[in-house]
Amino acid sequence: MDVEELYRRYAAGERDFSGVDLSRANLNVAKVTYLEDLEPGQNDLSGINLSGANLTGANLSLVNLSGANLSNAKLDSAKLAEADLSGANLSNANLSSAELCRIDLSGADLSGANLDCTDSTGANLSRANLSGASIAEAIWEATDLSGANLSEANLTQSALCNANLTGACLRDTNLEEPSLDGANLTNVDLSESFINLDMANINRISGAILCNTTMPDGSIRNDHCQ
Repeated sequence: MDVEELYRRYAAGERDFSGVDLSRANLNVAKVTYLEDLEPGQNDLSGINLSGANLTGANLSLVNLSGANLSNAKLDSAKLAEADLSGANLSNANLSSAELCRIDLSGADLSGANLDCTDSTGANLSRANLSGASIAEAIWEATDLSGANLSEANLTQSALCNANLTGACLRDTNLEEPSLDGANLTNVDLSESFINLDMANINRISGAILCNTTMPDGSIRNDHCQ
């Protein structure tokens, strides 16, 4: 199946395209570069079922995939800059090395997903479920992770400078050598997480929940723990 057929069948009301192979395809059929140039209805694949699809290296920038099912999909090295995936299901999807700058993943399910080496600068992942996700060596600077669930996630050597983690859950999360300069961790739950901050600088952890949390010097912190 090619992109033209996908959009044609979608426009006719079909939604189930699970397992389709669109690797390295360009789904930005409007051929726009900026979000403000996108006209209503263009690049619209909202609610589509692409579970298990092969989208390796595909261009999904500025595509509306809100509410879509992309569980177990292959999206490694895909371009998703400024795409709308709010409320989408990306559980267990492979997004390693994908470009996610300014993407909207608010309320999305990314549990168990592979997000290693991704660039999510300026992205919106507020209220997203990232439990058990692997986010190692990623660049997530100025990313909105407020209210997100990052429990049991792996954030080893990831850059979260100026990220908003207000109210996020990082219970049992691996934060080995993260870059957190300017990150806001107000009211963050770090219960039972492993934190190695030898190369980090956290100045904004007011009200953070630290229950049985391992700190850089090996000490256990129990601040605000009930």
